[in-house]
Amino acid sequence: MKDRFDDEQNLSQPLHEITSRTLELDACQRAIYQGLKDIGEEIAAFYLDGLKILQDDNLQTAAYLLAHVAREIDGGLRDILSSDEAKKNIQKQLTTEVLAKFGDPSELKERRGHTASILAALGIEDVGTFLSDDVRVNFATRWINVSPQFPRFVHRHGVWKSPRAREEVENFWHEFESILEVLVGSSLNLLNRLDRILEYEEPTNEIRGTLQNLLGVEVRRAYFFRKLEFPAWLEPLNKDGWFDPDWNPMPQDSPDQPGYYYSSRWHALEYAAKISTHPERPVDILVNIINAITDESRERIDNGRTDLDIVKIIGTLPIDRIEPQHIIFMAAALKSIQKYGLMDQEIGQTILPKLLDSGARELTHMLLSTILEARLVDREIRSVMDDYWLEDALKKYGHAIANLCGVEAVQIALTQIRTLAAEDSAVFHFIHPIEKDLSHLSRADYTELIVSFTSSIFQSAKPVSITEIIQGLLQEPHIIIRRIAVRAITDHYSNLKHLFWKWKGNPLDEVGLEPVISHLIQTNSHTFSESEMEQILQWIESTQY
Repeated sequence: MKDRFDDEQNLSQPLHEITSRTLELDACQRAIYQGLKDIGEEIAAFYLDGLKILQDDNLQTAAYLLAHVAREIDGGLRDILSSDEAKKNIQKQLTTEVLAKFGDPSELKERRGHTASILAALGIEDVGTFLSDDVRVNFATRWINVSPQFPRFVHRHGVWKSPRAREEVENFWHEFESILEVLVGSSLNLLNRLDRILEYEEPTNEIRGTLQNLLGVEVRRAYFFRKLEFPAWLEPLNKDGWFDPDWNPMPQDSPDQPGYYYSSRWHALEYAAKISTHPERPVDILVNIINAITDESRERIDNGRTDLDIVKIIGTLPIDRIEPQHIIFMAAALKSIQKYGLMDQEIGQTILPKLLDSGARELTHMLLSTILEARLVDREIRSVMDDYWLEDALKKYGHAIANLCGVEAVQIALTQIRTLAAEDSAVFHFIHPIEKDLSHLSRADYTELIVSFTSSIFQSAKPVSITEIIQGLLQEPHIIIRRIAVRAITDHYSNLKHLFWKWKGNPLDEVGLEPVISHLIQTNSHTFSESEMEQILQWIESTQY
């Protein structure tokens, strides 16, 4: 009997020559290796070393080593793809009759946990229904029968005996490779494995460890987070860094339109936005995620898709968890060149009414300053919020803004009007007349909206609260400001008429004020005293126009 140390083995061959040989993989093996590598470097390394063992004729313990490698790969896959809860559920269904479908029931009874873990890894829930699918039953049977073979060969079988022959394990290895090809040997198969993981209500440590590799490819990352539905994943995903601000994709140059950029999706954050509406959402985790991204000390990344997801999440938070830095973030998002149109809608239809309903006065002030902001570009007004959604918000919530903010809302609007009028006084000249009821406006532009909004708040205010303000506005240099003031006097004539009758000079000589002065006179002439009528006639006779 040979002791396997004879001359035929050429043990004088240098070790580095044995280990440095180029490993030859066929197409199937390359696919399996890549699929395992997408799960994790370690499990892929086991497979690669298994192939090296197969191709190395100098290893006398190849059978043991190959069995050990196969057992580690098999166990690793089952750890990732099967949960304890699923295995327990399946074990209850493994009657003798059911086990007979997969092999000798007397043998399989001893390996019920093993059988259950494989069926769980394949995504089986109802074993009875599964048994009607011959193709899947056949595949499960092959895996169930090959998997237990490897532990048999891992350990020595007698120190006085000859080492086991490679051939004893090699056939089982090739059968296992055919199993691996189905499990991980293509992108479609890996998506199927992701589907199995997506059934877990929360991830195991093994799954968390492999996700960084498994989701390293963009298409799988998009697929996974788009289908993930369970809120219990949010906390472990956050701990594992999936919502770290560094994940926020930078804008990319558009290959089709030079000078333009496009924003990629942050798939994990899209999942967080989806979960934020779930009744069992972990609010504290959502707040931590949002606060980290909106932290003003961090350099802003101009990604419109990310901005929209953040605003959506903010809109679902309890009012006591919304902070000034969130409103500041929205201001930057509305000004972004990457802004998505839905951003305006989300802020106007969700965030603004939420603040108003909760009586969040200071936050409402901040948001109102944001949505009313505009600038002049080539003598055209560019509002931060799209005119359509600004009109929608002011029409729906103008009264609520007035009730909560009062004249402070007027001051915010007037500040913006002054800024624009100082740059170009002509931008407000065409407004005639001033409409105090926003519901009468149709497809209004920015100037009509902000002037009408200001006038409507003055109309709903108590005269005593605006008397000094109106008196000051009458002294301002901008015609549009004085027109708003005159309109407010008209609306509250009985209380503010003294401001009109104390006019210095002839109000009919004020260029640009003729329409609102005439409207005031026509509306209230029936209340004029004889002396007041004489004053009007004097103004008319002395007017220079």
